[in-house]
Parts: sequence; structure tokens; C-alpha cells
Amino acid sequence: MKILFNFLILFVFSQTWSQSTTNQPASYYGLGESSAQNHGVFDALGKNTINVFDSTILNFYNPATYNTLSTGNTLYSYGIQTRISNYSEQTKTQVGFTGMIDHIAIGVRIKKNMGLAFGLKPYSARGYQITDKSFTGFDSLEYTYKGSGAIQDLFLGYSYGLVYRPKTKLSIGGNASYLFGTVTNERQAKLIASGSNQGGININSMIIRSFHYELGAYFQQQIGKNHLISISSVYLPNQTITGDYQDEFYTASNINSSSTYDTIAFSRSRIHLLNSSTLELGLNYSILLPRWKRETRELHPKLSLMASIYQFGALDHNAHDLIPDFGMTSFQRLSFGAQFSPESRLMENISTLKGLEKMTYRIGYYTQSLPYTTNAIQYQESAVSFGLGLPIMAQMSASSVNFSVNLGSRSSNQSFGIQEKFASVNLSLILAPSNFDKWFRQRKLD
Repeated sequence: MKILFNFLILFVFSQTWSQSTTNQPASYYGLGESSAQNHGVFDALGKNTINVFDSTILNFYNPATYNTLSTGNTLYSYGIQTRISNYSEQTKTQVGFTGMIDHIAIGVRIKKNMGLAFGLKPYSARGYQITDKSFTGFDSLEYTYKGSGAIQDLFLGYSYGLVYRPKTKLSIGGNASYLFGTVTNERQAKLIASGSNQGGININSMIIRSFHYELGAYFQQQIGKNHLISISSVYLPNQTITGDYQDEFYTASNINSSSTYDTIAFSRSRIHLLNSSTLELGLNYSILLPRWKRETRELHPKLSLMASIYQFGALDHNAHDLIPDFGMTSFQRLSFGAQFSPESRLMENISTLKGLEKMTYRIGYYTQSLPYTTNAIQYQESAVSFGLGLPIMAQMSASSVNFSVNLGSRSSNQSFGIQEKFASVNLSLILAPSNFDKWFRQRKLD
């Protein structure tokens, strides 16, 4: 019954995610804006994703980490993202807001050195609307350009520990995914006349149904009692994403009512998108700091420092005559983050801790190029971030609420082109059964 319920949630969320999760004019290109890897934990760490290791956090960005989950705990991870953007181009400004469910995932450690996870997360999204007016000499026309839709990633992942010793660990893993969804670009031209909605519509859609995979690995080495170094990597080989490209032309007596559309042309063609390889490398250094004395209490603080570099591959296709303006080049990201926990032995000492001592504190920074260009110059994005992790300690459960705030900007560093300043807030809820939950007990019958 619980498995059926989880699949029902996945279905409902997939229908919700068919809406756009972005408000970015540059999402016109390619398959829209690639997943920004929004998460209440990883975003707070400057988008360090593949190098975060925690038994109470399901890290589906590095499939090798699934065996780091705590034994016997099934983790349910849910995410919500919101973003407020201020766009400007010369003297024009516009404010955009998006808010959407980001992911749902389930993970479990199935043996000492093995882990399993599955879920639904965003792959890309398209969302924008631009309106312009012109006078032809006889009539006034209003042009509207709109983008909508999203591509989702339904994944199943597995990890296996090749070396699983108390001080040394080497693990590999993989995510097998099914990509599905539709992204659309729409152009409308409407007569500006009293009481008239007459006009024309051109709709271009990319309908994706394709398999996809990624590979991950990590190596951990404990040095002494207080130091731990982790090196991690994720690799996506060259892959082909298959789908259909649909092109529609209509005239309409009422452009706002599809029942009045008269078809001028309609075509649908098979398309193959060529996704170049992606390589991600990460480093995590954790240190147990000297113990803190608090009257009759003793705290065991822990500090983790992280850095990662990402090289994302370009996206091209085999139908340049159909889609001349595709334009998704390779791009890079550099991330830095730090995480501090006043008490690293949270479950053991929860009853003696005060409010601020139970939390996890995170800060980060990232800078990256984007796959979009203006006059052959790539757009750039950078942001600072901070966040908190708040445990939900009812009945000794490993559940938590994590949120992050990102403040940043993106532009082409030129006097023209669209400039964006944004603030994003991400919330991630991680639910785990309590130590007393009967659903997860193993009973032996005599």
C-alpha cells in the first residue's frame, strides 16, 4: 500500500511539473533552461552537489552516495523552489516570479555497502512571455512570444561499495533515467483593433521520450580520529536524446480560443538531440573541532569545507533545417561551500541540546557560465548563498527541514542584452521513520 501511495504521489507531481518552473527568456533555446539543481541543502552550499555526504540526506545528484544512508532508514525527500527575478534591458524592466515543487525521491540502504533510490526530478524547463507592438502602415499588430513546458527525469539509482572499511571507502553507482515531457515556443500576431482578436499563431514543440544515464563514484579516507577527506565524481557520457519536433501554423478569428483555429500547416518529425559528455569533480574535507564545554554539557562540533568543478556538455541536434536557433553551448561551474554543525552526535545528545545547537549552518558561493550567448559571448551567473538545517527529532527520527537563500545575478557583461538579478528560496523536507516505527522493524517468528 505504501509503495502504491508513493507512485501515486509521483504521478500527481509529474502532472504538476508539466507546468514551467522557470521565468527566463533565454529558455527559448534548446530544451529550455537546464535543471539548476535546486535543493534546500545543496543550494545553501553554493550548488555543491556531488560531494555532500550525510546519512540523513538523500543525494540523488551522485548515485554512488546511496550506500551512505543510515541502516534501516528509508528517506523520503521533497523539494519546493521559488525565485523572484528582476529583468532589465536598457530602459525596460520586468519582475518575474516562479514557484514549483522541485523533486520527490525515496532512498534506502539495502545492505551494509549497497543503497537504492528512485524518484522524479526536473531535467529542464521553459517559461517566458514577451510582447511587442508595431505599425505596418495600414494596421497595428501586437506580437506575443511565449514559452512553456518542462522535461522531467524519472530515475532509479543503485550504489555499491567496492571497498567498505571503517577508515577507507570506495563506492560506485549509477542512475538510469527516463526523460519525458514537452517544451513549446509560441508566436502570436494579433490585429490591434477595437473588438478584434483576429490573428495568427505558430507553435513549435519538442516532445521528448528518451532514456538517459549517469555514473558516480566517491573515495573517502579518514586520517587520524578527526579528519576525513572525500573525493567524488559524476560522469555523463555522450548520449542521444530522442523525441519529436512538431510545427503548427494557424489563423484564428479569435486568437484566444483554440476552437476558432484554422490549420495552415502541420508537420511532425523525429529528432535526435546530441548531448555531449559532462564531468563533475568534487572535494570535501571534514574536521571534528575541539570539544566545547557548556557547563555540565559537552558539544562535538564539526566543520566541512567543499569545492567542486563542473564541465557541462553542449546540446545539439540533427535537424538544423527545422530548428536553426537551437544554441546550447558547453558551460562550466565552480562552487565553494562550508557546513558547520555544533553537535555532530545529534541523535546521541539531542535531549541535552538547546535550540541553536541542534541546527546545521551552511554558506556558499558559485560562479558559472551559461549555455546561452549574445554576439558569441556567453552569459555569466554568480550567487552567494546561506541556509539552515533544522532536525525534526520526534521519537528519535532522522527527519529534517532544510532551506536555502540564493542572491545573485546573470548577464552577458555587455551594455545590451537582458540582465537579471534574482533571489531564490528553496525548501527541502526529508522524512525518515522513527526508531520506534513498527513498519520498519524486523520480526522473527518461532
